[in-house]
Amino acid sequence: MNDFDEQEFLKSRLAQGEELEPCVFPELYTLSAAFIYQFTPVAKSPTSPEIVIIPNITSDSHSLIGMLASWNSLWEAAQFRKEAISARQLKSELPELASWIKKLPKANIYLFPETKLMYEVYAPLYHVLPKSILDRYNLPALKRPIWPNNGTRWWYDKILPSDFIHRLSKAFAMHIWRYIDGGSSINAFSPSEPLRLLSHNLDYWMPAAIMTIERFWREFERIEPESPKQRRLLDRAQKLNDPDVLIERPRKGGTLWMGEEEANYITEQIVETADQHGNLRALIDAVRSNRVVEDFSSCWSFAREDFERKLYSKRSKTRVSFVELKDTLPVHSRYSEYTDNLLWEDFTAVLDPRERHIVVCLRNGTTKLGDIASMLGYANHSPISKALVRIRKKAKEFLDAS
Repeated sequence: MNDFDEQEFLKSRLAQGEELEPCVFPELYTLSAAFIYQFTPVAKSPTSPEIVIIPNITSDSHSLIGMLASWNSLWEAAQFRKEAISARQLKSELPELASWIKKLPKANIYLFPETKLMYEVYAPLYHVLPKSILDRYNLPALKRPIWPNNGTRWWYDKILPSDFIHRLSKAFAMHIWRYIDGGSSINAFSPSEPLRLLSHNLDYWMPAAIMTIERFWREFERIEPESPKQRRLLDRAQKLNDPDVLIERPRKGGTLWMGEEEANYITEQIVETADQHGNLRALIDAVRSNRVVEDFSSCWSFAREDFERKLYSKRSKTRVSFVELKDTLPVHSRYSEYTDNLLWEDFTAVLDPRERHIVVCLRNGTTKLGDIASMLGYANHSPISKALVRIRKKAKEFLDAS
């Protein structure tokens, strides 16, 4: 492809003219699984979705990208995706991935490649942002994308800025802030203010965004059988009366949202879902008043004691509260910190310098986090997580300077 052709192609990826009108932009579109499967299992009681980011994937891994597309398109199968994927095809094309998937716990897991810019993972958050916020952070207005976006594209690196995640984090925080604190501008708070850190944390919001997408997608009609044979197969499968799954035709694809008004409504739904499944209001309350949901698990008393001892000073002893957020939705990646079945993230270290009080929150997801971390090579089995060391260092610097 010569330079002129490449430039024309890149230009064609950007929304232009009427495509940028507030009644049209932003937009997110989805494709039906019928492009891959004739039928899809539908979990009768789907578990909440979690995200696993697989490392060491390049844009040349066409078989892997195709397998991720197949896996994620089975979203209605939820925790029964493994049973729906062709084990023979997977083992012949990607034996290493086949072995890894076989060990996955029975959970509703989305798989995404770890890429330089990570656009594939965070696209839903990107595409609720209005043009005004994209412009403010020098982010391009991309044409209608498809979700799930399962593979890398060479043109992402050409169009998106090299610090895409950093800019997206700031842009999404600006967009979401009115739902966190409607009375004050985000710029009224310092960059280290805990609620501001929470608003920037894309991994916190992403599972809620996926749950919102799934809820709206379930309103789409199913594709009718395309032949008498397909109808007979469907009727036969539906008579099996499996206690866990139904067999159905895939749902249609189409527009999930279009325009600023619908994108704002989706944003509201993401916030509500984050509250129901991510303890959003509990986190906000912990920041504002230091009231906590419950005492931290007693089996972690050694962690509390060690943490307090190393923060102790003769001038003033710092009080530490540990809070376990049960059944929250994790994003498993190399940037997460694990200790046994608990996941730590930076935004959950809540500091109150006036009271010399630290509230340390940890997520306890619906699956065995340590199992997934171990398979991905992320596990940290030391008695005190590296996250504790990092939080303690930040806290000491912050409190000593106050």
